[in-house]
Amino acid sequence: MVNKMVNRIKKTLTRRQKEILDKIQNFILENGYAPTVREIGQMAGLTNPSAVFKHLLSLEKKGYLRREGGELRLSYLPDAVNQVRLPLVGLVPAGSPREMFDTLGESVEVPAWFAGRKSGNLFCLKVTGKSMIDAYIDDGDLVVIERTETANSGEMVVALLEDGTVTLKRLRREKDRVLLVPENPAFKPIEAKEVRIAGRVAGVIRKY
Repeated sequence: MVNKMVNRIKKTLTRRQKEILDKIQNFILENGYAPTVREIGQMAGLTNPSAVFKHLLSLEKKGYLRREGGELRLSYLPDAVNQVRLPLVGLVPAGSPREMFDTLGESVEVPAWFAGRKSGNLFCLKVTGKSMIDAYIDDGDLVVIERTETANSGEMVVALLEDGTVTLKRLRREKDRVLLVPENPAFKPIEAKEVRIAGRVAGVIRKY
């Protein structure tokens, strides 16, 4: 089966197919997920979705792309082989705020396509608490955090409060206040005049 894949992936690409494949690869490495048909069309200068589908089908038949759960994957970047390590720097509460991260001194392996070119700016935190359960983030999950000091209203963030405590919540900015909103009706929003952003959620890792 491996030999068949090697033979298939050696099939020659047209110049246009290679251009589209390169754009898909760059998008995945930059963002950690595959572009939509519309986004591929915009990147490749194709206004007709059927033309995009035609190229994608050719790339799939030649073994460069595959579909998993309806999403495009690069066949030559198998998840099981290409892994990167992200530091597991501590615990973050999805519940009541707590003191700054407890250092764990461990690392977590994630697929290279997931981290993309942002891998040097990502780290993992272990969640404690259930205040984000309705956002599918449960106690014990690992959240992948992109380091940033800015975030848009509506994004899930790791926020540092004025008293030095830290929490994982959804950011909501209003005129003269900031709300850190839980995704669990059993918890109340945290209101503050201002918060410091330590990072925003880029993904969730759950082990079954």
